Amino acid sequence: MGSEYTRLYKKKRSQRGPTSIHKIYLILSIFFGLIFSVAMPMFSEQDGQYHYIAASEMVNLPTNLSNYGEYTVGSGMRGQETFYQNKKYFSQYYLQKVEIIPQKNIPRVPNSAKSKFNYDYFGHLIPALGVAIGYKIYPSLGVMTTIARLLNMSVCSILLFFIIKWVKKGKEVFAVTLLSPVAINSLASLSYDAINFVWVSMLIAISINMIVSKKRVWRFYVLPLMLISVISIIWIKTNYLILLAIFPIIIGNKILEEKKKQYSHIQTKEQSNHYKKIMITLLAVLGGIGFFAISYSRGGIGYVLSRLWPSFGITYTTNQNIVSLTLLTQTNRGENLVPFWLSGVWFALIICMLLVEEKYVKSRFISRGALGIFLASVLAVYIAFLPLGGSGSGQIWGVQGRYFTPLLPLFSIVVGSDKFKLKISPHKPLIISMIIIVVFSNFLVLINTLSGMYGLFS
Repeated sequence: MGSEYTRLYKKKRSQRGPTSIHKIYLILSIFFGLIFSVAMPMFSEQDGQYHYIAASEMVNLPTNLSNYGEYTVGSGMRGQETFYQNKKYFSQYYLQKVEIIPQKNIPRVPNSAKSKFNYDYFGHLIPALGVAIGYKIYPSLGVMTTIARLLNMSVCSILLFFIIKWVKKGKEVFAVTLLSPVAINSLASLSYDAINFVWVSMLIAISINMIVSKKRVWRFYVLPLMLISVISIIWIKTNYLILLAIFPIIIGNKILEEKKKQYSHIQTKEQSNHYKKIMITLLAVLGGIGFFAISYSRGGIGYVLSRLWPSFGITYTTNQNIVSLTLLTQTNRGENLVPFWLSGVWFALIICMLLVEEKYVKSRFISRGALGIFLASVLAVYIAFLPLGGSGSGQIWGVQGRYFTPLLPLFSIVVGSDKFKLKISPHKPLIISMIIIVVFSNFLVLINTLSGMYGLFS
């Protein structure tokens, strides 16, 4: 009887569908989002003071932050250490009421105050609503910030849940990227990075669904994509706009594939390959001309390369390169006390998630295009920051890994090529490992951040 029960149990388990990764994402995202929203210090995100000023300005609640030791609209949490260590944090931030002052007295005018047609305004809409609600509940900096965090996190987490549920391939890569400490902290903040995670994830999900769509279903995406492209140009961060280039690549490839099926003789296949080579050559030439033009206006190709090499770690430099740390694990550079090895664990996890997924991209043209878009986005960000740094190490300063984190699911299209033969098979053990790593690393970031505030390791 026992052996029969065991056999039936194993059979039932084998008949279960795939792990509902979108449900796992929602549970973990909301759980850690709640914790980060309540327990993290004020301004825990990069440029946190600026994001608060931008959100509060949009609802006509410009706040005098000098009452909290913030005399410039800068970045970082160091100014709060004294209040933590003197056990006055709660009374200072949650009980003391804010002082509303004229906007002209704020040391820095946010871009959202200058125009409604930029990513600064669009990205702070939800946090601004949260700040206004918090002010109605109790007009203190702590309450206003916490309510804004909770609202931003809840809305964005739910939207990302539906995106992961809707996308047809690469769900695991989306989930693991969006459960990293960098993503969780971005959602549980007042930063425009939260809505950028949602928007970029939506664009990549649309591109994946277009790739796997049958027959001519992809044509129904064209008109919505025109509207999405216009919205992206107006309200999304500039370095993500290059992602829109994936859609002409997919559409062009779909048209060529349809012609190939319609006229299956050898000449048409040769013409299709010829057109692809022309498109690749054209893109390469345009990219080269663009790089040369930008480099020429910034000191020449030699100078630009001399700055890029140490920034990418190709040549030796004594300065610490923080981009790899801030890509997935370190939520605020230099203030989380996150160990180096944790980034290595996350890189390994991302790679495993990429290798476990099903191969669904039949065109090398699309896979290579996705890789090219990611690399071009990285290069564009570094060139934009070229004026910063340079003395001593030659590194370009100011570039943070979080600028590239939303783009990581794009590698699903690269590794999802049926020409990419490397693959691993254990799916559920990897999901369990992901949950363990997500729980451990997010708690570690929280504990280490608060330990730094209380001066436990100093």
